[in-house]
Amino acid sequence: MEKYSTLDKFGKNVYNNIMLDKMKSMFGGKKKNTIQTPLTEKEIATKEGKPYVKVLDTNVDANNPKMGYFELDWNSYFVTNLKEHGFSGNTDEEVVDHWFSVLCNTIATEDTPMGRSTEEIVKRTVREDGKTEIS
Repeated sequence: MEKYSTLDKFGKNVYNNIMLDKMKSMFGGKKKNTIQTPLTEKEIATKEGKPYVKVLDTNVDANNPKMGYFELDWNSYFVTNLKEHGFSGNTDEEVVDHWFSVLCNTIATEDTPMGRSTEEIVKRTVREDGKTEIS
């Protein structure tokens, strides 16, 4: 009976400690919740070594529709791809800004009403017969 009443250096009953350790090993102690969340598109692309860019948010100033912003998210493979295609900057943000500016300028200068004139979205032409042609 004496071995069951022996105390360890912390003053705890050694038998109880042995029994507790056995029970922990039998039942695996506390189990941790291992709920796996699915990977995001960005995480999947990064894991696969592919460039990734996505528009997260846009905002247009209601009082001045020419003003606004796009919030972008990207991975390092996207920045590397841009650099390989001639885009530059001192930081990743500057490289992406350079690309986005060129992209916006390219879109604006395509054969669209904005490409013809930055001031008029719809072109109005008065014909010789007095009718107005809108294009």
